[in-house]
Amino acid sequence: MADYQIEIDMSEETVDALDSGNFVLYGFKGVRTTLAGAPLVWFQSTNFATNTYVDWTVDYETYTFSGAIIPGGVIRASNHYPTELGSTLNVTSDKGTGSVVQEGTSGALSIHNLTNKQFTCGISQKQFTGASTPMCAFPLYGQHVDVIAPIERVLLMFSSMAVNTGTVIEKAYSPGILVDLTGARNRTVSYDINAGWSWGSAPWGRAVPANAKLVPLLVEATPDVLDEPVVPGAREPGAGVTLTAGTGVPATAGNGVPA
Repeated sequence: MADYQIEIDMSEETVDALDSGNFVLYGFKGVRTTLAGAPLVWFQSTNFATNTYVDWTVDYETYTFSGAIIPGGVIRASNHYPTELGSTLNVTSDKGTGSVVQEGTSGALSIHNLTNKQFTCGISQKQFTGASTPMCAFPLYGQHVDVIAPIERVLLMFSSMAVNTGTVIEKAYSPGILVDLTGARNRTVSYDINAGWSWGSAPWGRAVPANAKLVPLLVEATPDVLDEPVVPGAREPGAGVTLTAGTGVPATAGNGVPA
């Protein structure tokens, strides 16, 4: 059962225009941190209908990657580990491998680099296919600790551009909508290929124009992520995403493999 859901309502005319124009539905997810980093394409789907549902559940992973954060480049979670909120991935080798310990910052995921080598790190989601897809990327310097708190803030957009999941994106490449699910389990929005996104002007929604900077929207800067004590053995939410369209036929996401 999904923990969160966004319903996208569209007319048949809009669905037909999106399909004939080879449009793709893209999704991004927000985080809170003290760090400077970049959002990544969280999922992609070409299976949408007049009623499309974006669902996600509660599984997080932390990852490391030996490459750099380059605009337009693709981040691959070379080493990824299931990680509960309040836990820490200790990186202990120059390959970026390590192990997770049940201690850290409550409500956040920590990555502690115990080596002298720099990596890229972040949070991955476990897709329903079993693959993990990074949704943010941050530099992880030698002997440093990165602390990242996932937040239920999702950016959706349709675009005819072909962009892989895990791609570093700094500007919106199409008009989108930023949906905040703080304190809620589901939201309903509408999309028209000419009129754009609508959500009844509720305070939880925000229009994002093409070419808007995404970092301020999806990487929330804060002096302190969270500093509450960790409850031993507590399990907190993460984000595995599923999409269904029309009558509930699974959509494609992540690497484009049908659910």
